[in-house]
Amino acid sequence: MIKIVFKNGRVDEWSKEEYSDYKYDGKCFIVIKDNQWIGFYNMDSVTSITIK
Repeated sequence: MIKIVFKNGRVDEWSKEEYSDYKYDGKCFIVIKDNQWIGFYNMDSVTSITIK
């Protein structure tokens, strides 16, 4: 599971069945499913990311 908490209080959660990979490039966090980007998060808006 990936849990992303934003500075405005919003929370996005991705279960393991919803994604196959993820990337962090220093500025953005990207959630990937079957080689397609399905979530793209600017780290300036994110408070925390938890991966379990």
